[in-house]
Amino acid sequence: MAGFKELPEHQLRSQSDGQLIAYLRSARQAGRLDAMKPAVGLLVFGYWDSLLNRARLKLSYADAEDVAAEAAASAIASAFDGRSVGEFRSWLHTILARRIADYYEARKRRVKSTTLPSEHEGDEEVWGRDPAAPFEGEALPALECLARAYDELEDDRHRQVIDRYVYGPQSAGEVAEVVDGMSEANVHQIGSRFQSRVRELLGEGAE
Repeated sequence: MAGFKELPEHQLRSQSDGQLIAYLRSARQAGRLDAMKPAVGLLVFGYWDSLLNRARLKLSYADAEDVAAEAAASAIASAFDGRSVGEFRSWLHTILARRIADYYEARKRRVKSTTLPSEHEGDEEVWGRDPAAPFEGEALPALECLARAYDELEDDRHRQVIDRYVYGPQSAGEVAEVVDGMSEANVHQIGSRFQSRVRELLGEGAE
């Protein structure tokens, strides 16, 4: 689609939230999902303090930081398709709420797996029936999905791309200059495949 112009990251950093949202819409309409990643990352981490403070309302300070990081990772691995800053904030906080729910569900399962209700009748912290078989549908936290997708990479150069481009501050062009045999297009492709794999793993965990 004509009209979309990919911006280098140093120019994206100077954009307002509204301008970044407009950039994301333009990139999506042009089919340039790979170009959306830096803008989504800037938006997500621009709201880091808000995410962390909201997480601290529900969790201990130590756990809040981990869960907020999982929410940020989920958002970066996802694709925002809204039209306004307000929609973005709502989307981001919805992801955080899901990660907090995952945290409490995992803790609940840990309690159930180590304590049988029949052994502690009347204990308000233990409820339900004695399990007949182990639970096999635990959702993978976002960070675990990221780690699994990373471990599946067999080429060390691909890991360098993920380290520098997906996780790091470098642009695709900068990474192509320092990783042997990589073009800018290769970097975009590897980053896009990695994010698709993370989304696939997140989807599997949610089933």
